[in-house]
Amino acid sequence: MKSNVKAHLPPRGPGPAPTVSVIVGVKNGAAVLQGCLDSVAAQDWDSRETIVVDSASTDGTPAMLEANRRAGKITDYVSEPDRGLYEAWNKALRRARGEWICFLGCDDRFHDAQALRSLLGAAAGGARVIHGRVNLVTANGVVGEVLGKPWREARRAFLAGTMLPHTGMLHHRSLFEEHGFFDESYRIAGDYDLLLREVLTREPVFVDRVTVDMRFGGMSSKPGAILGNLREIQRARMKRGLRGMPARLRLAIAAAWIGDVIRAVLGDRVYGWCADFYRVARGKPRIWTA
Repeated sequence: MKSNVKAHLPPRGPGPAPTVSVIVGVKNGAAVLQGCLDSVAAQDWDSRETIVVDSASTDGTPAMLEANRRAGKITDYVSEPDRGLYEAWNKALRRARGEWICFLGCDDRFHDAQALRSLLGAAAGGARVIHGRVNLVTANGVVGEVLGKPWREARRAFLAGTMLPHTGMLHHRSLFEEHGFFDESYRIAGDYDLLLREVLTREPVFVDRVTVDMRFGGMSSKPGAILGNLREIQRARMKRGLRGMPARLRLAIAAAWIGDVIRAVLGDRVYGWCADFYRVARGKPRIWTA
């Protein structure tokens, strides 16, 4: 699907539409999915729906989804093959009735029961993207880093290729109606491309609190995928009229290339130590070996 194709979100239908549609993507995530769904069900904002798109899991996820639907924790779900994350999210968007839409990974959690309420509290004023801080949680459950900054601090880095924390971010449905759905030609950076279409003309709103706990090791941070993600980000920048390659992005691509070589020659353990050395050198905490 091309990014300029008009989005066809479902009509509101009779009766009140939910304020927010929470979309969860999963593939073979039965071990972690229930925690995500429980965190959504625990939200103190009742005007919501939960839509899960399962990419034909084989680990018992479909049965878990049906059980949660019967228990009232899921409004709707689909379980079938797809060509990647952005096709899956686009399927969910065609079912979403909410005024606002947010996306969670199957191993993400809302930080507390007031997370959605705090984001929606910033909805006045015409903004179409609202985001908060996100805890990046390591494999052993330690918060390795807190992501998320006000736009005035994040703008330069974002335009240079550093993604805003997307999990739990609220998108007004008019954003998709104007810009279209996710561009499915991207494998990893489709969310960056979507946000770039919006923030070049309209600033996002920042809520200064942690809203989501995100498990480190998602698709964009997997060894071997980082370089591809950065190259897709540069493709999105060029497509949206941002010419040249910023020094920050050039350095990140070079570091990712070197990391791939280290991993191929010396293995994952050495790669993790080198990746953390590079993070510490840039003033960031360790996450690969924390």
